[in-house]
Amino acid sequence: FFFASIFFSTSRMIDFDELEELEALAEERDRLSSDQPICLRWVVDVSAWEPSDEEFDFLIDLVPSDNPDQVKKYKLRDDQKRSLVGRLLTHAAVATVLGIPYREISIGRTKGRKPFLCTPHNVDWAPNFNFNISHEGRYVALATENLCVVGVDVAAPLSERNQSVPQLFANLDTVCSPREWNDIRKQGSEEQQMGAFQRRWSLKEAFVKARGDGLAFDPLSRAEFTIGGPLDALEPRVCVDGQARPEWNFFLEERDGYWFSVSRAPAKAIIDAVGQFTKTLKRPTLAQDEMEKALAAPNPTSVIKSVRDLLPAEALRKYDELVDADCARRQ
Repeated sequence: FFFASIFFSTSRMIDFDELEELEALAEERDRLSSDQPICLRWVVDVSAWEPSDEEFDFLIDLVPSDNPDQVKKYKLRDDQKRSLVGRLLTHAAVATVLGIPYREISIGRTKGRKPFLCTPHNVDWAPNFNFNISHEGRYVALATENLCVVGVDVAAPLSERNQSVPQLFANLDTVCSPREWNDIRKQGSEEQQMGAFQRRWSLKEAFVKARGDGLAFDPLSRAEFTIGGPLDALEPRVCVDGQARPEWNFFLEERDGYWFSVSRAPAKAIIDAVGQFTKTLKRPTLAQDEMEKALAAPNPTSVIKSVRDLLPAEALRKYDELVDADCARRQ
């Protein structure tokens, strides 16, 4: 009925990509209306979003606990936009999964700059709730998990970079191991080589971001990936310092030339020098069968969100007024 009502209320055919989005939205709607645990995969395309100063300041005021001053420290407006949307995604996800109002949400960061939720909650099926954010180019992405630790990364295509493929590879030579570089350079065309590099780079970033040690994990070539399977069903596996790590699970998805990676691992994989993040986990040690089930669960379908989708209900009227006023000024 959901798809039929949309099809017959429009005057044009829906293409395959739109159908995938509708299916993802329906899947998310069904999960949100049930009592089943919710893990989110949200993506915002900020390329066409041009907020006025008034709109931007209004949105910053919605996330007062998440270091909003840092947003405007970026010199480029595009960097400010991505940073702000990342904070809005975080608050919207916490509110959606755990039911915590925006104004009660407090976000901390580990020494390695991994964000985590400081606000206590009593959602039994999300004892280890955690999230991760990534942004590059036109996209900002979020992933949440309830039992495993999660990392997410977005890798932009060559068209978003001011370098040739040889220049990029030379500047990032420590990202991949000799074996990985050999696999990358065997791909044929520069476009194919770039895709192979994007996938590995994104996987490594998702791996490090799940751990939480950030730049301290150096060089990235210490995490060596093999990627099996067809392009639409890739199966990445990782070795760290020469040792296989089968407890890690990874997912890859391509969208408009961008590669999105999500990593999952047991909570014991976290690197938290101060220990503030690990203290928020209510069940850091799970039974083996429970952890294996959580790690092997299908990756939720990514859902495209707008900035407006991320706002609390009480902010929508004022936000719409600001947007309408800005549109009127530009006409």
